[in-house]
Amino acid sequence: MCAESRPSKVDKKSTPLKDEIPSKELRSWVTDYRETRKIYIPGTDVDVGYALWWAMLFSLKRLLWRYALYALGWPRGSLETYFTSACVVAIYHSATLLFGLYAILRSQKYVPSGKLQPSPSWYNDATHSLMSFCTGYMIYDSIMGYVVETWQPGKGPVLTADDKLYLGHHILTTLYMMSARCIKAGHMSAMSLMFNGEFSSPFMNLSFILEKMLQSDCCRNFGWLPSLHVYAEQLFSIVYLICRVAVSPFVIGHVTFDLLFTKNGRRDVPIWISLLWMPLCWGVQFGSIGWIMTCIETIKTGPFGESLFGASLNEL
Repeated sequence: MCAESRPSKVDKKSTPLKDEIPSKELRSWVTDYRETRKIYIPGTDVDVGYALWWAMLFSLKRLLWRYALYALGWPRGSLETYFTSACVVAIYHSATLLFGLYAILRSQKYVPSGKLQPSPSWYNDATHSLMSFCTGYMIYDSIMGYVVETWQPGKGPVLTADDKLYLGHHILTTLYMMSARCIKAGHMSAMSLMFNGEFSSPFMNLSFILEKMLQSDCCRNFGWLPSLHVYAEQLFSIVYLICRVAVSPFVIGHVTFDLLFTKNGRRDVPIWISLLWMPLCWGVQFGSIGWIMTCIETIKTGPFGESLFGASLNEL
């Protein structure tokens, strides 16, 4: 890889940033990306410096939250403490990313296979910034969560079956985003899938944190905690089912149709790349069936299911 010290290719004096970007929600994304030192993949103009920068920041945040939990009485060196600190960082990542993705997806006409090249310079930089931010999270979580925190002396990383699935998800998601950036097309498909996939993440991780609090000696005696956990779990289940059952098939179906069955889609995204992307898109959807069934059971047996549907739901 080669490093480039130029903070940006854009002449910010001739084009004021404030006037250039129509969406104020994207200004910080563009500014940060332009001011970060660039590290390009050899033979391309795809920068990985911003992703590596965020991977470092995410790792630092995880460590800071770990020690904050230690200070609150959580056990040192415990996998539960590691997991909880990871959930806090995951909420930060998802919530931050969702606002940016919402702003950028509504700023341009939505075409999953659309090319990045003709877009305005601010849109190019915002796209690279958001996808690099997510890539940085995938890099950080792969290393911290599935190498550092699972390392056993003499054995190396010891991963469960679920760990391997999550690690595979991180790797494939990163390849999807990086390939879209390399060919300068298909970025909207990646960002729409990211938006729908990340939408339930804050609710899921909040539920996980409350669950770990119930299991922790320092928190389990809070009288309000069991009820809060039940409602958080119910809320996550509802949001997850909306995203994965009601929305996701249509989003992935539209992406599939545009990439494979439209003239512009086949022109702008090489067919072999589209065919590689399809298992990634649909694999995540079918891979979520287990979680979908769990969420259905959670709603059926919880207060939302009982209040909305009464006893009849529990008979299904």
